[in-house]
Amino acid sequence: MSERTETPSEPTAGDGPISESDIDRAESQEVEPRLLTEGQRPVSWRALGIGCALIPAMALWTVRSEFSGHPHLGAFTTLSLFPLVMTVVLLIALVNLYLQRRAAHYALSSAEILTIFVMLSVGSVLCSHDFLQIMIPMISYIGHAANPQNRWGEIILPHVPDWAIVTDADATAALVAGNEWLYRKEILAAWAVPLLMWGVFIIALMTVLLCINLFFRAAWTERERLAFPVIQIPLIIATELQTMLRKRLFWLGFGIAASICLINGLAELFPAVPKIPTQNIFNLREYFIERPWSAIAETKISIYPFVIGLVYFIPTELAFSCWFFYLVYRAMLLLSAAIGVRDLPGFPFIDHQAAGGYLAVGCLAVWLSRRHLSGVVRTILGRPGGLDESREAMSYRTTALVMLCALAVLLAFGMGFGASFGVIVTFLVIFFMYSLAIARMRAELGTPSHDLHYTGPEMLLTNAVGTKEMGADNLTAFSLMGWFNRAYRSHFSAHSVEGLKIAQVTRSTSRSMMWAMMTAVFVGLLSAYWAILHLLYRYGMSGQTAAIFYGQESWRRLEGWLTFPRDANIAATVATGIGFLFTLFLGAMQTRFAWWLWHPIGYATASSGTMEGLWVSIFITWLAKSLIARYGGAAATRTALWLFVGLVLGDFVMGTTWNVIGLSMGKTIYRIW
Repeated sequence: MSERTETPSEPTAGDGPISESDIDRAESQEVEPRLLTEGQRPVSWRALGIGCALIPAMALWTVRSEFSGHPHLGAFTTLSLFPLVMTVVLLIALVNLYLQRRAAHYALSSAEILTIFVMLSVGSVLCSHDFLQIMIPMISYIGHAANPQNRWGEIILPHVPDWAIVTDADATAALVAGNEWLYRKEILAAWAVPLLMWGVFIIALMTVLLCINLFFRAAWTERERLAFPVIQIPLIIATELQTMLRKRLFWLGFGIAASICLINGLAELFPAVPKIPTQNIFNLREYFIERPWSAIAETKISIYPFVIGLVYFIPTELAFSCWFFYLVYRAMLLLSAAIGVRDLPGFPFIDHQAAGGYLAVGCLAVWLSRRHLSGVVRTILGRPGGLDESREAMSYRTTALVMLCALAVLLAFGMGFGASFGVIVTFLVIFFMYSLAIARMRAELGTPSHDLHYTGPEMLLTNAVGTKEMGADNLTAFSLMGWFNRAYRSHFSAHSVEGLKIAQVTRSTSRSMMWAMMTAVFVGLLSAYWAILHLLYRYGMSGQTAAIFYGQESWRRLEGWLTFPRDANIAATVATGIGFLFTLFLGAMQTRFAWWLWHPIGYATASSGTMEGLWVSIFITWLAKSLIARYGGAAATRTALWLFVGLVLGDFVMGTTWNVIGLSMGKTIYRIW
């Protein structure tokens, strides 16, 4: 690493927002590592306390909105940037702006506001749409649903360890029926052991993910200086709020998005108000009813103002690749229907191609950081040529030891679930490669959402060898761990790597940010447990479509595996391999040739169901940004940024307002997503 001589100053208010170029300028100054370390400061206790105090309220709000009590008011945690968190952070920043003028000694620093943002984001991951909202119904449903008709008591329960599920009949019956008081001794006792055991598993899982990010932190933030597009708007709010509020383009974008959301919400309450179509504006299902065109009948056209705003921060080549490869996947479906491929159910296996793409992105992340990782290994082994560890949260040797201990815990749980040693090792390797890919996607390109439904490690393994060969115990272990592999939209790995980048930008120590995030994990875990159980016992699982669906999904799949065992799905496995190799090819071309337009991450992410709602908005922003850059240059591109920031915050703020009104009325009014 190059020797440095000057310490970069903390970002301050100026003519524009904190951007990649601003960060690059600060990092490009030659700074002595010792001086940079001395200039860092720990996360404040005040920010830590505010974050911990807000996490339980955020958990209750998120679970009520997405899961319990009435129809969904929006699956906000399926996005890369959580709207509820951003609205709260914006309110905190506005109050802080008032305090700066009236009582400056009480005002928060930009670093404290960003620490609160990181803690709320991490805490929201635990109670999110793809995490504990699935686990709680799953571990409670099996004991209640087993009966002589489905024979789950004979087929499934003998393979499931009692400590992993809730077995008390009264506790599960009360959960299903609802209108019950959670805080009875009998109910709390029934949940104590399963929640404790799963809590240890989750803490170990989060620890491994964080340790992986710690190994890559310096490579991504200091050597490659990746853009981290998702955190740009929080940085603007924390460091450039006054400038933002003075920009007319910001208020134009805010007004457009908020007005659309306001009118559509009023149209839900008062049918006489005309609605401005944004979601599912046009669906090909009404026109493409015969083969082969029916294969793409689910193609939708939707326009989300906040997506248009978020995509402005991602590189143009990724935006192009996302909508381009989405159309390529549509063409694959159309072609396979036209040539009449009927002997291979699932062909052309788009989801499995994407799974291979994610694995390849993880491999590319390792390859691009190979020199740094080589230095990490030398540092751990105490050999010459090691790296400077003064800016790391822990020494590399300590990080490796902590990760190995957490991995040992995960292996013990996996084998306790019934998996063999080789199977659980392979399972975890695939999961952590997915996680590394997601962290890299967010750090480099900031995709608005990353999905990968139903192609977790268990699906790749059962496709490769078949359920016959896998055995009942391994399949049961897959089902018990299926809840955090159902989809990968709200992922701790992504939010934690962004937290480490925020620590660098705000000159907070990595160690204190690491402890702030792990504190948020612990508080978020307890808050998610409480919020989900409190609301389910109040409203009942039987009245919640999502809860029932999540509760039975893994067990019905396991029932099918055990009742009708199948051979290996060679075609799907080949498709995964093709996706893997093609993504490596795209990565090689993208790194070798500056003119290459097709980004590997675009190919990996374009297959998701989420992309069906995003692709038109992505295309609009790609076109607008390309035209602005072509005819206005860098100055116009930077000036126009405020318009797109306004689109994001206007949609988020008004969408959150309708969310609160919907919660108070007990009904769905209008959802921005």
